[in-house]
Amino acid sequence: MSEPLVVSPLVTAEWLRDNLDMPGIQVIENDWIPGSHLKGHIPGALCMPCHPHFKHFEGEEKTQYVMGPDEFADTCFALGLQRDRHYVVCDEMHGLFAARFWAVCRYYGVHNISVLDGGWNTWVDRGYAVSTRITEASPGTDIEMNPRPSLFVGLEELREVHRAPEVQVWDTRRPEEYDGTEETDNVRQGHIPGALHLPWTDLLTGDDLEGEPRQMKTEAELIAALTQAGFRRDRTIVTYCQSGIRAAFAQFVLELLGFPSHRLYDASMGEWSNLPDTPLTSEAT
Repeated sequence: MSEPLVVSPLVTAEWLRDNLDMPGIQVIENDWIPGSHLKGHIPGALCMPCHPHFKHFEGEEKTQYVMGPDEFADTCFALGLQRDRHYVVCDEMHGLFAARFWAVCRYYGVHNISVLDGGWNTWVDRGYAVSTRITEASPGTDIEMNPRPSLFVGLEELREVHRAPEVQVWDTRRPEEYDGTEETDNVRQGHIPGALHLPWTDLLTGDDLEGEPRQMKTEAELIAALTQAGFRRDRTIVTYCQSGIRAAFAQFVLELLGFPSHRLYDASMGEWSNLPDTPLTSEAT
C-alpha cells in the first residue's frame, strides 16, 4: 500500500485543476440539488447519494445527531473510501456541506479529506473542465471507524459548561436567528446565553450566497473576524447553528487556523430551542 498523500484541508480550484489527474486524488460531490450531478460535474467526481441523511450525515432514527459508526461505515463502503487515496469534497454551497462531511470524517478518525474552496460555483466560474460522464464508485473500504467523542459536545455537557470561563460558545447563524426576531420552526427563539455571534457567511468573501462564487477569506481576515467577535485561542470553542451544518463549517475554520480546542454541538438549536428547560435569551452578549 502506498503512503497517503499529504494535502491541505482546504484546496483551491487551481490546485485541484492541476492535480485532478494525479493518482490517489478523488473528488466527491456532496450536491444538495437532486440531479445536478447529472447535468455537469468535475471530471471523475463521485456523487454522494442525494438524501438529507447524507447531506447532513445524520442518523436515520435520531435525525438531530450525527449518524452512528455503522451507518457512516456503510457510507464509506458505498463510496469506496481507501486510506491511500485523498478525497476532495465540493458542493454547490461554497463549501458548507463539504465541511460537514469533513467534520464527520474527522469525528470518526478519517483524515484524508479536503474541502474545495468555493466549491462547484468557483470551479465553473474559473472555466475549468466539466463532465457529464458518470463515475461509479467501487464499493469497499479499508478505513476503520474510530470515533472521537471529544470533538463533539452533547446536550447535558453543554448545559454544564456553556457558562464556564474556559469555554466560549459560537453561534454561527443569521443575526435574526441569534436575536430571536426570525420566526423559525423552533418552539422558542433566541440563543444560548453567553454565546458570541459570528455568522458563518462572514468567513467568506462576497455578500450574496445566491450570486457570485464565494471563497474562504484570507487567514489574516479570518483571525481578525474571530478576534473582533471575542474568540480566544486559550478557550475551548463550542460551535452551533440550527442543525450542525453551519457549525461544522465554523469548526473547519477553527481547525484551519490552528485553534487548539474546539467542539461541535451537533444537535444545535434543533434540540436546544425545542426543549422547555434549556436557558435561552435574545439579549446580545
